[in-house]
Amino acid sequence: MDTKVVTETVRILKNIPRTGWLQRGIPPSIAETVAEHSFEVSSILATVAMHAGDILDNKKLLLMGIIHDWGESVAGDIPRSLTRKIGKETKKVTEKRIMQELSSISGFPELFKLFEEYDEQRTQESIVTKAADLIATLRQALEYAKMNYRVDDIIDSCQKELDEIMKGIKDESIISILRSLTL
Repeated sequence: MDTKVVTETVRILKNIPRTGWLQRGIPPSIAETVAEHSFEVSSILATVAMHAGDILDNKKLLLMGIIHDWGESVAGDIPRSLTRKIGKETKKVTEKRIMQELSSISGFPELFKLFEEYDEQRTQESIVTKAADLIATLRQALEYAKMNYRVDDIIDSCQKELDEIMKGIKDESIISILRSLTL
């Protein structure tokens, strides 16, 4: 078990700008990093957890938000444009291998189980985490749009995907909380 290796590996996320922003001309000096994105996702999930009470497994929810992009510490931030070329399955398999390795090195097999759960999108916690991921991206895109960067495609795709994912959330109070955070 070597938790130090894992924390040293994932801390690089503070230095990895999200590729989609760079591809749209946003300078690296103001481009959101993967770590900043993950922090916003986790903050959204903390808000959901505080308002939703015991409806969800809040520990699982928050951990999923924290680790959902850890694979990018090794693979980098793979943009949708590359995912379309290599295929979603290749990206998924690669990220799963990375997370399995990080989980094994850390001595915490539940990290991989949580990542798999998030990836499979079959539980309410994983669906809400995906919604938070999309909301965080949407909110950042809206900020860049105010600065006159051309991010309309990201805004549109996030909104469509978010509308779809929200259909899988069963509790109306959680939907309401998430919708209020979308603005």
